[in-house]
Amino acid sequence: MDERLKQFFKRAAWGIALALLFVWLALRQPDHDRVHVEEFLGLGTLINVSVYLERGQTHDDFDAAMRDVRPTIKAYQQRWSVLTDGELTAVNQALAKGEAATVAAELQPLFARAAALSTASKGLFDVRVGQLVDLWGWNRQEAFASQPPATEAITTALAAIAKAPTLQAEKVGPAPGVQLNFGGIAKGDAAHEIAVLLDAAGFEHYLVNMGGDVVARGSKGDKAWRIGVRHPRPAKPDQPLMGILETDGSETIFTSGDYERYFEFEGQRYHHLIDPRTGQPAVGITSATVITPDAVLADAASTALFVAGPEGWRNTARAMDIEQAMVMLGNGEVWATRAFAERFQASTGVEVNVLP
Repeated sequence: MDERLKQFFKRAAWGIALALLFVWLALRQPDHDRVHVEEFLGLGTLINVSVYLERGQTHDDFDAAMRDVRPTIKAYQQRWSVLTDGELTAVNQALAKGEAATVAAELQPLFARAAALSTASKGLFDVRVGQLVDLWGWNRQEAFASQPPATEAITTALAAIAKAPTLQAEKVGPAPGVQLNFGGIAKGDAAHEIAVLLDAAGFEHYLVNMGGDVVARGSKGDKAWRIGVRHPRPAKPDQPLMGILETDGSETIFTSGDYERYFEFEGQRYHHLIDPRTGQPAVGITSATVITPDAVLADAASTALFVAGPEGWRNTARAMDIEQAMVMLGNGEVWATRAFAERFQASTGVEVNVLP
């Protein structure tokens, strides 16, 4: 087997193992008989749905809800993937021809959110980086790239983005050379859709875990859900967490990091979080975690903070109305807002520096 393919499957297995660890942390409390869990693959990750059954609710009720969740996520993936013949692909095909594209009605709400979040982040979050994502090889399913793309190709893609009109909800382009990729926001939106279905089914206490990114509602009986925050550079394999968060009502906890999708070339790590300003993987931060009630905002903001770097992440958090955030820098320093640090239970050896 090709060495890059081996590394791809190794990291995928490690990511799933950690996701299971986070679920175990959430569930290792009393009343196991009232917690029910379903797992399935979707959007390129392990999705775990855990509910705490209240009086009158049964496992059959949960099964019925999941019969709605699974096809919803399958349809969602078809709609938003750049690798399938779905609605987003149709938009990208029109752009590739130099034409304007009409956005399907079911895509328009997330297009509008993406445009607003791009503005709020001052362009650090931008779904128009699809061509750059493709150049770096992150759209490949079988394995990642083995070396960086040519500088000329990156320059051309950046020039196309610079000339493109601002993203609109109903119509896009013409924007020759631009491709859209919603990978930096789709998990949050999909997690929100699952939450909406669980709410409609009458569940008030649950976790939706999208490969370590979590939407939490309610509690586990009289205990909070406990969520692990992954350490991007653990000193020991058996100590993979930076620390633990206990959830507080309805909120989402999302992390962007450089540790799952990456390749190494000539001693340097190249990861999938692209800086729209340079066309290169963002530098200076190895992970960024945010807490906010809005899953879509959490997904986009964790990406934007990561891209903002050591000097810009705090101002970006403020601009996006994120009060609770934590980053680990490339030198290993951990910095957090006071609102985040006050509730974070850091692992042994992890020192959190606090900013207002």
